[in-house]
Order: sequence, then structure tokens, then C-alpha cells
Amino acid sequence: MTPIISSRIDTPPSESMALVAVLVGEIIIGLLMGFVGKIVFGAFEIAAFFVASQMGFSLAGTIDPSTQAQTTAFGTIAQMMALMVLLAADGHYWFLGATIKSFSDVAPGEFVMNGQILDILLRLSANSLTVGVTLAAPAIIILLVVEFALEFFGKTAPQFQVFLLGFPIKIGVGLWLIGGSLYFIPSSMRNVLSNIYHGLTQILGAM
Repeated sequence: MTPIISSRIDTPPSESMALVAVLVGEIIIGLLMGFVGKIVFGAFEIAAFFVASQMGFSLAGTIDPSTQAQTTAFGTIAQMMALMVLLAADGHYWFLGATIKSFSDVAPGEFVMNGQILDILLRLSANSLTVGVTLAAPAIIILLVVEFALEFFGKTAPQFQVFLLGFPIKIGVGLWLIGGSLYFIPSSMRNVLSNIYHGLTQILGAM
């Protein structure tokens, strides 16, 4: 990107404190852009966490090395799938385009944090939670029906160990639902990942 943005960058200040202020501003802009992408990706991890919890996989949680937070194997798989869909849809060019645009909209040293940026981040976070629950809702509803059916069966036939039977049944139903929805998952992920472009545009517009 150097040939494109070199003409849009003024000569860096010679004073150390002024140069540090410019660098800090550019680092914050980069962090904000990366945080937008992380928020959108979080929707898939939320959806996978809800589904995995209903299936009983939350008992075997793992540590996500990127966030140091506890997650499930489904959450890691969902993030990998989302990353593949993002690359296949040329989504990485959104970040390159946004980086170039940031030098046009906000010259180095002119960045000022304001309340509008925080409001956009809060709305994106709320939207990520909504999207995650929406993606997982069909599986959650069906698995809850299975849970109620198992509870009813346990009341009518107490001689059966419903607690032990419930784990393989819920896992089997959950895997069947995921396998049946594989055809629709990439298009759904592509629609959700488009929020990255809109989020980047909003953040840059608020700077």
C-alpha cells in the first residue's frame, strides 16, 4: 500500500512527543478496525457456544489461544469456517481498502476519540449477540424439544437412565442438524461477514 498512501502522508514531525502522539493515534485507528472484525466474528462463536452447550459439549471446554477465554470445539470450528468464507469472499480486501481510506479521511495526527465511535462499537456488539442467537435459534429450539421429550420419557419410564441416554441422543440430533444445514452455512456466514464492511465504513465516518 506504500505507493498509494505515500502521497497522502505528510512529513512526520521531528519532535519526539509529537511523533509519539501521531503513532498512538494510528495505533488506535488500527485497533478499532481490528476490533470491528473481532466483534463480527464473535457472532459465530456465540452461536456455536449456544449449540454446543445444548448438545452437552460445554463440559469439554478448551482455551481459545487468541482470546485466552474458554470456548468449545464448535466455537473454534465456527471461527475457522468464518475465516475461510471471509477469504473466499475477498473480505480481506475490505481491511486493505479501509486502511487506505483511513489515511484520506483522517490524516496522521488528527485522530480524536469521540462518543460516536463508542456508540458504534456498542451497537455492533449488541448486533453481534443478536446475530449469534439468531443463527443458533433453530438448533436451540429443536434441542430444547428433545430435552423436554427426554424429561417426559424419564417421568413415564423411570427405570431408564435418561441422564445417560440424553447425551448421545442430543449429540446425534445436534450433529444431524449441523450436517443438514451445511449447505446454507456459507451463505449465512457471508451475509453476516458483510457487517464487517459496514462497520468499518461507520467507524471511519465517525473519526
